[in-house]
Amino acid sequence: MKDLTVIIPLNEYNEEVDKLLKRAVDSFYSTDNGDTELLFVSSKNIIEQIKEKYNNNNVSYLETKKTDFCSQINSAVEKCRKYFSVLEYDDVYLPSWFKNVEEYMTFDNDISVFLPLTEIVLFDKPEDGPVGYVNEAVWATSFSEETGYLDIDSLLSYMNFNTTGGVFNTEDFIKNGKLKTSIKLTYWYEYLLRSIYNGKKVFVVPKVGYQHTLNRPNSISDVYNRELKPEEADWWIELAQKDYFFIKERDKSHYIYEG
Repeated sequence: MKDLTVIIPLNEYNEEVDKLLKRAVDSFYSTDNGDTELLFVSSKNIIEQIKEKYNNNNVSYLETKKTDFCSQINSAVEKCRKYFSVLEYDDVYLPSWFKNVEEYMTFDNDISVFLPLTEIVLFDKPEDGPVGYVNEAVWATSFSEETGYLDIDSLLSYMNFNTTGGVFNTEDFIKNGKLKTSIKLTYWYEYLLRSIYNGKKVFVVPKVGYQHTLNRPNSISDVYNRELKPEEADWWIELAQKDYFFIKERDKSHYIYEG
C-alpha cells in the first residue's frame, strides 16, 4: 500500500528482541507489495543498531526521548503517510492483510480504522499455534447496530478488541487527539470510544490479518498483569468510559489511581 506507513515501536533491543523483530519484519515484507513505508521509532542508541540491519528501501527511523508506547506512536504518526499501522515486534502480519484492507476501502471510503480478525498465540507455547481470536465479536448477530462496525454501546458492553495490526487514517488519528499518554492499560480502548464518539467509523475486516502474542515476559500486558491489581484495572476501564468525551487529556489529577 503506497499510502501506508507501518510503525514498529521499540523500547528495548537485545538478542531475543532481534530474533522476534526479524520475524515481524519478514512478515511485513510478505504482506507488502513494495510500496509500504516501514518506520522504526525508538531511542537514539537503538535506532543506531537498527540501521545496521534494516536499511532497505522505504525504511525510515525516528529517534524519540520518550520510549513509552503511547509517546512513541504519537510522535511517529506525525511522520506517517495517509494511513498507518502498528506492528509490535513480537507479532506478525498475515500475507493477505494489506490486500484485504485495500479491497474493503473501495466499499466504504469513510472508514477511519480497519481492524483485522486477530489470531492469539502464546509466547511460551508457540507449538500450539493459535489458541483463539479477537475482534470477531462484532460479526456476531445483534452485537452492534451495523454488523462489522463498532459503536459506542457495543464497546461499553464489550472491550476485548486488539488494535495493533489495524490500519488507521492518520489525519483522523491526529485530529482526534492521538493516544492519551496518561492512561494505563486502556489507552487503545479509550481511543476507539473517542474516535467513534467523534463520528469516525471503525470496521473489522472479516479476514484474519494479524497474529498477536500473549505471555511474553516484560511485554506491556505482562507488566500490567503483574503490577496492576484487579481493582486498579477496573478503575482504568471506568476511566476510559468517561474520558472519551474529551479529545485532549484533562488535568493530570484525573489520571491518578488513589485506591
